[in-house]
Parts: sequence; structure tokens; C-alpha cells
Amino acid sequence: MTGDSDIQKPSAVLTIVNEVQPEDVSAWEPNSFAEWEAKERLRAYLRVWSQQMDDERKMRSLYAKMIFILISSEVLFAFLLIGLLGSRILILDVSLLKILFPSVLAQIFGLGYLVTRYLFGKQLSLPLSEVSKSKLTTRVK
Repeated sequence: MTGDSDIQKPSAVLTIVNEVQPEDVSAWEPNSFAEWEAKERLRAYLRVWSQQMDDERKMRSLYAKMIFILISSEVLFAFLLIGLLGSRILILDVSLLKILFPSVLAQIFGLGYLVTRYLFGKQLSLPLSEVSKSKLTTRVK
């Protein structure tokens, strides 16, 4: 078993102080107020963007669950209707069934398409690089 004292340091390393932590004051010092302000603005953008992404994930998850429940209930209703018709508990005209089942299937496939295309297919907000570009263009004008 070897300890930390057994590890040989390279000759170029004289001392190892401590690992630099992100909130360490000595890690970075701004040269000007503008540099500090830019760092704080970026930190604020990242914090807000992170919160926005969390909110979007929660919203997408909620919508996906609601749409899944809706599609599941429609499929369950269609199977229940077929079961009732097959056991002759319910009697409907064939022309009504010719309209009912294709419309239910079309609605299920349509909702599935909408979910995959618009809920999960693209990012709802601008990336951070686009936000900074739009801020720069508004300042130039």
C-alpha cells in the first residue's frame, strides 16, 4: 500500500498549495469593472438559462404525460367499444364504425406526430450564443 508521501514529485514542482475552487477569491481577479460586470452578467445569463431549461423539461414532461394518458384512454375506449360490439351488448350501425375507428386512429397518430415533432423535436428557447448575439445587435442600433 503506497501513501501520498511515497509519490515522487517532478523536479519542476516545488510546492502544491491547494486545488483551485470555483468560488475561490484568489482564482481570478478582474482587471477592470467592465470585465467583472461581464463575468457577473454571464453568470446571471447561465443561471437564468439553467432555470429556464429545468422549467422546459418539467413542462415537456407534464405535456407528454397528459398526451400519453389521452392517447391511452382513446385506445382503451376503442377496444372497449369493439368488445361491446363483439359481445352484442351494444349494437351500432356499420357505417358509424367506418367513420369512428379511422377518426380515432387519425387522432392518435396526429397527437403522436405533434408530440414527437413539436414537444421533443426542437429546442423551445434560444441557445445562449443566440442570446448574446441578439444583445449585441440591439446595442449597436
